[in-house]
Parts: sequence; C-alpha cells; structure tokens
Amino acid sequence: MAKVQCYNCKKTTPVVAPKYRCKFCNYPLNKYHEQPEEPQEEVIIEKIKQVEEAPNRSVNDIFRVQQEQVDIKTILEKLKPDEKIEKSATGQVIIKENRNPEKSGKIVAGWLVVHTEGKLPVTYELFEGRNVIGRPDGPHHVDIRIEDDEYVSRVHAIININKDFLHRFHFELNDDGSLRGGHPSTNGTYINAISERLPKGKPVFLKDGDTIQVGTTKLVFKNIDQTDDRYSAAHSVQNTEFTDTVAIRKK
Repeated sequence: MAKVQCYNCKKTTPVVAPKYRCKFCNYPLNKYHEQPEEPQEEVIIEKIKQVEEAPNRSVNDIFRVQQEQVDIKTILEKLKPDEKIEKSATGQVIIKENRNPEKSGKIVAGWLVVHTEGKLPVTYELFEGRNVIGRPDGPHHVDIRIEDDEYVSRVHAIININKDFLHRFHFELNDDGSLRGGHPSTNGTYINAISERLPKGKPVFLKDGDTIQVGTTKLVFKNIDQTDDRYSAAHSVQNTEFTDTVAIRKK
C-alpha cells in the first residue's frame, strides 16, 4: 500500500481509493508524492589488518601459512628417529629411512605410502628383492617398520620384487608370519578392503594403487614404472580418498 505525506497535517497517511483523503485530517490527497524511503543505515565492515611483517600478502595467505606452521610443528612432534621430512616442488614428504644393511646399494622399485586415518603419511621405499613388513621390535631386520599398531606381527608380510626378461618389475605379496615361510601372520593381510585375508601360501601380484592392510595400518602401493619419484608417489596418494578399513579382531 502506497503512503504519502499530507500537505495539510504533514503526517504520513496511506492512500486508499476511492476517497483519496488523509486518514488523520481528511484533507484531499488529489496531489501527493510518495514518501521517500528512509535511508538504510550504512554498514561499515572493518577490514582485517594484515600483519606488519607481510603487508603485501592477503589474509588468506597469512592464515594458510600459519596453519602450515602449526601442521609442521605437529608433524615434527610425531616423527620417529628414522623419519625425516623432505621438501619438493609440490610440497613436503615424510620419508622412512630403511636401516636394513642388506638394502644398501639395491635398486628402488616402488613405494608404500601410509594412507590411514589419524596417521602420518609416511613413505617407505621398496627395493628389488625381499621386503619385510612388520614391527621393529623383533630379532629380524624389517624393511617396512610399522609402529603403534598392536595388530601387526613382528614379521607380518613380505613383498618379493623381481624383474622379468624385459626388465620389468613384478611385485608379489605374501602373508608370511615368519621368514621361513608357511606361517601366516596372526591377524592377516588384506588387499583393497576385501574382508577375506590373503590365504596361506597363495601370494598375489600387486598393481599400482593397491591398498595393503596390515593390522589397522593401510599402505598404498606405487610402482616406479608408473610414478616418477617418491614425491609424486606420496602426493598422488595423499590426494585420494581413504580405503575402507577391514575390522580386525585381535587373536
């Protein structure tokens, strides 16, 4: 409903047909102008001041750098003595040092990247020959040392890597609870969230991108034939969704 200001009493009155008279003084409203809208209160948004140390950087950049500093500090607090952070053009990668003297001088054939909820994305190198996965508190040299997982056996699984006549690597995963063979791990090894553990004495050949679960730890396999280096291997895994975790009942 339109409202106007009465010429006579100067009050704002609604315009009602057919009389067109002021509601208050009954003055005829044959000539009127619409009441101008009241000006809205100006809203002043205070801009966030940039820190003096970085006057040319945006607020988002500052927040991102601050968050990265917090993340790095948290990561450094969680690193094991044999883990180190290496920087690349695409970011930072946590590398797990292989302390098995038998691997000195061996050819790197691929990587395993931890991709488990709540765990650091540590990258392990896989070498030509035998690669043992297990806990580091046993009497044997373990190449893929999994800490903080009570469901992992001291010797849990083995990845054997060999070349064919075309010099292509082949990766064979065995659920092996001993270095003598024939004894599976206590809680099993799983592939790609399939709930059935790998059967005893029946190895499987790994494909690039397969997820291996030992205990509750999930590791994504990357083949050197399809990945440039450990940095691209780690970052390609970190940008993917987590694979479902197979429920483990401790034996």
